[in-house]
Amino acid sequence: MIADSMSLAPRLETLLGGEWVTVGDTSRWAVDGVIPGIAVRPGDSEQVGAVLRLCGEAAAAVVPWGGGTAIEVGNPPRPPHVALLTDRLSGLVEHDAANLTVTVGAGMTLGALDGVISGQGQFFPLEPPFAERATAGGAVAVNLNGPRRAHCGSARDLVIGARAAQADGTLIKAGGKTVKNVAGYDMCKLFIGSLGTLGVLTELTLRLLPVPETSRTVAVWGDDPSDLLRLSGRVLESPLLPAAVVVVVDAVAAGALGRNASGLLVRATGFEAAVARQVRDVTAWAAQAALDAETLEGEAEGALWQAIRDFAWAGGGIAIRVTVPSGDVPAVFGRLRSALPASSGAVVHAASGTIWIHADPAGFTATALGAVREISAGYSGNVLVARAPRALKASGDVWAPGTPPRTLEIMRAIKQAFDPIGTLNPGRFVAGL
Repeated sequence: MIADSMSLAPRLETLLGGEWVTVGDTSRWAVDGVIPGIAVRPGDSEQVGAVLRLCGEAAAAVVPWGGGTAIEVGNPPRPPHVALLTDRLSGLVEHDAANLTVTVGAGMTLGALDGVISGQGQFFPLEPPFAERATAGGAVAVNLNGPRRAHCGSARDLVIGARAAQADGTLIKAGGKTVKNVAGYDMCKLFIGSLGTLGVLTELTLRLLPVPETSRTVAVWGDDPSDLLRLSGRVLESPLLPAAVVVVVDAVAAGALGRNASGLLVRATGFEAAVARQVRDVTAWAAQAALDAETLEGEAEGALWQAIRDFAWAGGGIAIRVTVPSGDVPAVFGRLRSALPASSGAVVHAASGTIWIHADPAGFTATALGAVREISAGYSGNVLVARAPRALKASGDVWAPGTPPRTLEIMRAIKQAFDPIGTLNPGRFVAGL
């Protein structure tokens, strides 16, 4: 809570300049209906640290804000608060094309990053929803991965260096600008997926990958998702190394892709000979299962995977992520089908054991959510209610089933060490951290 907002705003204006502080017209930065009292736009790491120091002194909670594409992830914030916008931290620091690394301000969007590195035949494979507008810092802090996670790695694999401002304003650096540079604890990992509760990321060094020579997708369509899940298992158990394996399991999800049947999408990338082998084998296996298959490439392929990436988030509504061991996906989904309302849709990222559910708020109740959580818990899985009406979020922690007690104890200790007075996103993370 902002204990002394009347004196905090002038102090922030003195620090940043009046044009970078907004008071009274901040509804555009509301989160779950909670409107910040003040919005600030610091211009560099030092200013971020100074803002956090002033907010700590005023007992003001701070909600870091990147591109806003996944700002709803987390428990509702405590009103009122200060929205700390990172859009001015958007510069390119260094692109070391020879070593496949890039260092950028945390406020750079992934779309802008792609514009910088694509000319060198490189790409950053983290694919959060609406990646073009998501910022590097926000994508890392929220840690939502895309279809190619199992093949290309998650944020934990792709972030090799970071600068951050801690709650007391102290600026810290972790990792470096080469892949093999860490002796001792890799402190970067603490910030990945921490939802900005341990510090505000101001700069990131990222590992890049070469753009593959060839990319094609085999799309297999059928009426029974069980057939497609079995075929996806055959693909994953084979010697093939697909970049992504996704099952579109119902009519609602298929409709979002402009289709009227369930589908299995297998993306093959790399050298032409390897891609051709994967396309040939998957097409043959589909024929053996009496399923229709087509091969997509170019713009049609890109549009399809963008729709898959954004599926649960597009068009409003509820977005839920269920994560289970990949081998349990068919069994879990079989049980979810009976628990989900008919208006819900689901997409299965088979290789990573991730199921994204999109639901209509009018037909999705706390009872349905409880059933999803119970099914997931039976397979040692986890559920994240990534986006939902506030009333549904309030029915329990948005991360559930809960973190094991020992892990949660460690997390509480780390939060206490990094943010003892609870300045950064208080209450929004797991178990109210």
